[in-house]
Amino acid sequence: MIFFLFIVVLLVAYFIAHRIFVHRKTFTGTSKLYGKTVIVTGGNTGIGKATAAELAVRGARVILACRSKQRGEAAAQEIRTETGNDAVIFMQLDLASQKSIRSFAETFLKVEPRLDLLINNAEHPHSRLSGSVYRGAWLFCSLLSFCMWISATLTTANMIFFLFIVVLLVAYFIAHRIFVHRKTFTGTVKLYGKTIIVTGGNTGIGKATAAELAVRGARVILACRSKQRGEAAAQEIRTETGNDAVIFMQLDLASQKSIRSFAETFLKVEPRLDLLINNAALAAPGRTEDGLGMILGVNHIGPFLLTSLLLERLKECGPSRVVNVSSCGHDLGTIDFDCINTHKKLALGSSDVDLFRAYANSKLCNVLFTHELAKRLEGTNVTCYSLHPGSVRTELTRDINEWHMRIIKAIMIKFWATDPVSGAQTTLYGALQENIEHLSGRYFSDSQLVQVKPEARDDGIAKKLWDISEKLCGMA
Repeated sequence: MIFFLFIVVLLVAYFIAHRIFVHRKTFTGTSKLYGKTVIVTGGNTGIGKATAAELAVRGARVILACRSKQRGEAAAQEIRTETGNDAVIFMQLDLASQKSIRSFAETFLKVEPRLDLLINNAEHPHSRLSGSVYRGAWLFCSLLSFCMWISATLTTANMIFFLFIVVLLVAYFIAHRIFVHRKTFTGTVKLYGKTIIVTGGNTGIGKATAAELAVRGARVILACRSKQRGEAAAQEIRTETGNDAVIFMQLDLASQKSIRSFAETFLKVEPRLDLLINNAALAAPGRTEDGLGMILGVNHIGPFLLTSLLLERLKECGPSRVVNVSSCGHDLGTIDFDCINTHKKLALGSSDVDLFRAYANSKLCNVLFTHELAKRLEGTNVTCYSLHPGSVRTELTRDINEWHMRIIKAIMIKFWATDPVSGAQTTLYGALQENIEHLSGRYFSDSQLVQVKPEARDDGIAKKLWDISEKLCGMA
């Protein structure tokens, strides 16, 4: 949460600074300049060229006073073409040469009958030019002194703003590298003859994970609620990977009846199970078919029941693994057993903040479940791991409705989220990395072992959560 607030403050500071130092109001005046003559020094590029073009649009005769004949004539031609005003001409002027300034002024006064506006735009306008044109060198010198003071002030402000932006960018990229960027899993393990279940495999991290496993030759079961989306995802993965052993099986984690039916069907038709990836999760209000809070039911009790029903098959096919996709949000979670026992929910309330709190609590449940499962699997060929996939652009927050949370969500997705393929890398690490069996029950982030907070590895809390979970799914 502290890091999240830090990012919000950085973004707000950036937009405020941009509004103050960079954003310029658009001039909306409608004055026409037909019959007027204007000189713009340095009018062949940058601000001068943009100014000259706008004056030409308004009908003025515009003199581009520039040092380079080639660039000046090219700019004049370009402005004439863009604006349709043929009275845009180039006259040579080198402000670094008093002789050039005098020559320019003399020629201008001979050939041009009027001058309505002089714009000293070039870097260092010389007082001689102003004296020649305005016959008032003293006024120009006074204005020059004032302009120099303003210029120095703006230069300092610009430097402060520049340094501020540099600090923001450095902080952003460092934080992005630590919290968002994911290492690519480089293991070369092949999975021919292996069968894998991926819950929520029709979208996001689950789909990216399933595709990579299919590339390695596995038989992949996409266990999803939506038949239409699940079959479409399976077909897409088959086409992309050339692996025809990618199939859809319907599973609704919000229904214990559906979970039991899925497990029963799977155990009948599939002879083996080598890897179970509990990937599916949501952050939505409401209750499950069994009366549990939706987040508690789908994010914890559903995976708990599914794993329990398939555990014997995993043991038969060992060495095998269970991978539980958690989140760094578990750091903000806590387990309120009174709330679970009384309300069958992980948190009370239905606001987006309440949903986030319940989601964080459910991710803590994932870590505790993995911790306790590992203890119960000691002496078998089954190991288990939990992990943080990173900040990923997925459909997890699709049920967020409050306008301020939608704004935060949009900012986070734009600046603070990676793609599902990158988000799947730590899942692949937990599923396929060799020689990590001794780390069963542990938690990983960015393909590295991470020590969780004391509550997340407390034996007593993990055991109590297991017992309550068994009761809630009728296994006690």
